[in-house]
Amino acid sequence: ESAAEELRVLCIIQDTTNSKTVNERVTLNVPASTPLKRLFEDVASKVGYVNGTFDLLWGNGDNVTDTTPIDQNSDKTVLDAGFEPGKKNFLHLTDKDGEQPHITPEESSTTDDSAQDRFIGPLPREGSGGCTNDYVSQSYSYSSVLSKSETGYVGLVNQAMTCYLNSLLQTLFMTPEFRNALYKWEFEESEEDPVTSIPYQLQRLFVLLQTSKKRAI
Repeated sequence: ESAAEELRVLCIIQDTTNSKTVNERVTLNVPASTPLKRLFEDVASKVGYVNGTFDLLWGNGDNVTDTTPIDQNSDKTVLDAGFEPGKKNFLHLTDKDGEQPHITPEESSTTDDSAQDRFIGPLPREGSGGCTNDYVSQSYSYSSVLSKSETGYVGLVNQAMTCYLNSLLQTLFMTPEFRNALYKWEFEESEEDPVTSIPYQLQRLFVLLQTSKKRAI
């Protein structure tokens, strides 16, 4: 109950390190008791940078208001550091010591995903041997933005205002009757183009949602 009642701080981070990311905003909603040290870890995980290779500055949207970097090694909470609950706290992610942030290296497990992406067809029934790893990633690392969530679930990337469609797809995937019926359906390549076949593409997507080790597909 105390966790549910705790104040939360909304952080909006603008990555100004290159022209491709300058117009993008990363949003984090963290408990007010979060240490600054943990905030930097969360930001690094969210944007895919190695922690300690970037700075965060105070901003008010598009402009920096304080050129002094926030102390990333401080145990001070975000609340004590001046973050305001219930308001948008704008931060600018910048280069550290004149060097661009280091991108988090992809884990070797991503090579396995390429093989999984090609897999089509029904999966073993829940409870049968060898399917435990379909739901739990043993190599989960909080610092890796690519790793599967520790909940075992896989998200869908928002391809420009497709959140409504992603919600529908996840709802259908989490409906066992629908998912199992789709897995039983067989595609006849001689009769239809796989690129334009909606049930074929949906079946492929469901398989990836169930087997991928990525955080989102």
